[in-house]
Amino acid sequence: MDSETETFHGLAAALRIGTRDGKTARSYVTTMEDVRIPSAAKGTRAKEDMMRTFWTVLAVVALALSVASGSAAGVKINVWTGLSGDDKGRFEEMIKAFNGSQKDVEVVPSFYQWDLMHSKLVASVQAGGTPEALLMWVTVMPEMAQFGALQPMDDLLAEAGVKAEDFVARAWNLGVIGGKRYGIPLDTHVLGLYYNTELFEKAGLDPKKPPVTMDEFVNAAKKLTTGPNQWGVAIHTSTAWPVRYWMAFLAQQGGKMFTDDLKKAAFNDAKGKAAFQFMSDLIHVHKVAPPVMTDINKAFLTKQAAMIMIGPWLINSALRQEGLKFDTAGFPRIFGQYASWGMTHQLVLGKQPDRAKQLAAMKFIRYMSENSMTWVKGGQAPARQSILASAEFKAMPLWNAFTPGIQPEAGWTLNPPIKAQTKVFTHDPASPLVAAWESIVQKRKTVDQALADAEAGVNRILAEQ
Repeated sequence: MDSETETFHGLAAALRIGTRDGKTARSYVTTMEDVRIPSAAKGTRAKEDMMRTFWTVLAVVALALSVASGSAAGVKINVWTGLSGDDKGRFEEMIKAFNGSQKDVEVVPSFYQWDLMHSKLVASVQAGGTPEALLMWVTVMPEMAQFGALQPMDDLLAEAGVKAEDFVARAWNLGVIGGKRYGIPLDTHVLGLYYNTELFEKAGLDPKKPPVTMDEFVNAAKKLTTGPNQWGVAIHTSTAWPVRYWMAFLAQQGGKMFTDDLKKAAFNDAKGKAAFQFMSDLIHVHKVAPPVMTDINKAFLTKQAAMIMIGPWLINSALRQEGLKFDTAGFPRIFGQYASWGMTHQLVLGKQPDRAKQLAAMKFIRYMSENSMTWVKGGQAPARQSILASAEFKAMPLWNAFTPGIQPEAGWTLNPPIKAQTKVFTHDPASPLVAAWESIVQKRKTVDQALADAEAGVNRILAEQ
């Protein structure tokens, strides 16, 4: 057989190999094997004909291989989350990088408001169409697991190459519900203090010594409150954020949110009242916080508030804000010991009987975890030990205030694992705790009355579960 004929037979063989089952391109192969280039072809015309035939067949091979590749396309998985703003953009960036890094799995993200995502997930269980993976707050996981919306992943960990020792211990342990693993932590965070160093200096305060105790905090806030639109501190007058401060202050006193069996509220005591009273006094007694505040981030970025308490997601916005000089510090120890409300986003599997899709989702989860430095830079604290110990993260000191493991891990205060998370800890004023804070701020109720009503409201919700 001459060399040109061998070339075409080689292409035909390659085409067979390039198909998944040898069937897809068989019709092409039959046609190709009929093509022969005479070994004795002589002259320019014959050579030109030979080359045209060669490139035609090569194009057919490329097309057939493309078809074959398409028939072997990777598994498509849907991923839901409630992220928005910069977080949404960063998550999309990571998904794009994952999709571009391999061909086995294609991730299609969907973004919803958090509460809507939770409702949609419950509805999808009934309809039989849960997404393959989700990014979810760890505190909502018990409720979603109870609804049968999540898939345990214990038997997938080894095959997916996910190991416990790679993670911050508490973040890893929080992914277990009822003895089964439902989540892999993508991040951690606790609330910390942002403070304007320029305003500190103008007020005669040392910017290297942020307030820690109750007296230090109140005194600093008084000095920093210098006019009708210049406040020492800003606190939301609605939403769940003030409730999270209150939970931290309650924990600093050794207080409890619920009874040990999680069946009744336990916060209506002297410790719960002291926590809300301190917050109320900042507004109504010391007058260092505005009586109406809907956006503490904006207040800090525009220098209307010298201090706020929030998470690491504001760091990049603050760095981009022209003329803003600031630093961060651990959450104030108003009642003595350290405690700060915090959270971890966990990557979970939607209820899914298809093991191939489960493994595809686990491949995505592992990638997101291993490459989570991108996520951390976007304004989160690390859940992976390797990132926590890396030189790159150690060169990011603004993040220290928000990082369990740098801040005392024992003080990391999360929503207790009740099954009514979306009713008790929501931003919605329908939450008895949010309603309590609103009534205190608006002076419609005393702290004692508001907390008693919150206790009754929470107990009604717990009794319904």
